[in-house]
Order: sequence, then C-alpha cells, then structure tokens
Amino acid sequence: MKVVGIRLLLAAAILFTLELLVINVAGLLPFMAAHKADISGAPYMDFFMDSLLNPVESSIVLVEGKNPLFFIGSVGAVLLALYAVFFAKDRKGEYELADRYGVYGKARWARKNEIFVTSETVCVPAKQLIHDLEASMMESGGEK
Repeated sequence: MKVVGIRLLLAAAILFTLELLVINVAGLLPFMAAHKADISGAPYMDFFMDSLLNPVESSIVLVEGKNPLFFIGSVGAVLLALYAVFFAKDRKGEYELADRYGVYGKARWARKNEIFVTSETVCVPAKQLIHDLEASMMESGGEK
C-alpha cells in the first residue's frame, strides 16, 4: 500500500510539471500571434510568469478558447505520467541477475558455497593457526 501511495504522489508531481509545460506551450502560440509586433522579451516574460503563477486561470482561458494543442498536450501529459510511474520497467532486473552468477565489478553478497569450495579451502584448527602465526613472527626476527 505504501508503494502505491508513493507512486501516486510521483505521478501527481510528474503530471503537474508536464501540465505546466503544456500550458506554457499551448498558450505561447496564440500569445505570439497577438503580440507579433512587439518582439521584445518583456511581454513574453510576463506571459510565462502569469502562466506559472496562475496555472488554473491560464488553463481555464485555454479551455474556453478551445485550444486543441492544450487538449492534446493534456492527454499526452496524463498518459506519459501514468506510463512513467506505473508501466515503465524497473531497473532491478540487471541487479537481480547478478546474484545468479559471478559478475566482475558489481558488489553483491557472496554465498557460502562460493566461499567455501572444498578443493580450494583448507580447514585449519585454531590452535594450529596460532602456532603457525607465532612461528612466522619468530622466523622474521624483527626484520622489516
């Protein structure tokens, strides 16, 4: 249930961002047609700030004007947000495959059967290990 809530929140955030983009693009073309005599940046900056600060009002104006680019872009934004959140393939596949075989350069937990191979691993009793360690330190004689 928690994952579904996170995915819905992510879908809402993606949809909001895409819808702001659609509002700006769909409103920009009629705005450019109305202000083609004044090509300075001031009216365009006012348009972008107004559409970003008041997206509901801007979308109501676009719906009342029956802007087809707004309708097509809104449907596309909804479909893209739903696809990105719910239907896009998770990237876990590559890492799930790594635990089936040894992979160079990828960190993963080793299994006991990979570490303790009978032909490669030698079992030494603890007393023998300490004796061999002390003997090796005595043989070096403080050499560096």
